[in-house]
Amino acid sequence: MHNIADPTNFVCECNRAFHKETLHPLVSLIDMLAPCVGSQVKTDCYAVVFKHRAADSEKYGRRYYDYSDGTLLFVTPSKKVDLATADGKMLIFHPTLIMYTPLGARLKEFSFFKYRPEESLHISCCEEKVINRCLGCISDELCWGIDEYSKTIICNSIELLLNYCRRFYTRQFITRHNVNVEAIDELDRLIDNYFTSGQAAAHGMPTAGRFAPRLGMSAEYVNDMLKNETGKTVCEYVQLRRIQLAKEFLMASDRSVGDISALLGFSTAGCFATVFKKITGCTPEEYRRN
Repeated sequence: MHNIADPTNFVCECNRAFHKETLHPLVSLIDMLAPCVGSQVKTDCYAVVFKHRAADSEKYGRRYYDYSDGTLLFVTPSKKVDLATADGKMLIFHPTLIMYTPLGARLKEFSFFKYRPEESLHISCCEEKVINRCLGCISDELCWGIDEYSKTIICNSIELLLNYCRRFYTRQFITRHNVNVEAIDELDRLIDNYFTSGQAAAHGMPTAGRFAPRLGMSAEYVNDMLKNETGKTVCEYVQLRRIQLAKEFLMASDRSVGDISALLGFSTAGCFATVFKKITGCTPEEYRRN
């Protein structure tokens, strides 16, 4: 499927691939059991794809401790959607639809759109009913026809769907607690090595993007997993690990405060002292004396 000049036609092109009538130029809900032209589709739209018990569940990261009644994956514009094993529904909506709406302002909160396919959401039978109810509301509104209320009602319905998906992802993080703890242990090792090897002094503070490939995860997934497990973002967590290392250096070595500050990537010893006191309640010198 090729990109075309008029952005509103992306939805129309996708509908044509499934031999489906276009009810709204900026949003569509497609039954993926319908015959489709091609095994992949690429549009300039956001997509929420629901699959029933995907045969290639390994590709979507399902494990024995996950639910298996369905899989949801989320696609950003210009990414391809695999239709080879599709047997559910696909919601697509163009960025123009949500522009200048509350959903458009909040879309960045739904970080799972940037997750990898293997970080997909696996849902239970009860959760599937909720998803289908939300999709049903969108379908009913599309069949109602376009009027002055259509955009607001459709955007509100999509936002409700995505809010439920956030809830279900939080539940999935909880049910994956044991494996998440293992990933965080590995993250600790990577962070500590980054600082003790002098990389912080050369390159500054690391981001989730630096560690995510080593963990086999997307940066967004690492950040959300850590937030759910510890209440801290990657940035906050790295800072705490840096101060923990500083404590260890202060107590177990005779390095000067300035040397420790430089090794851990602080711009100055004064900056190090300020951050250290903010987190621990005392200066590095006071901590060492105690």
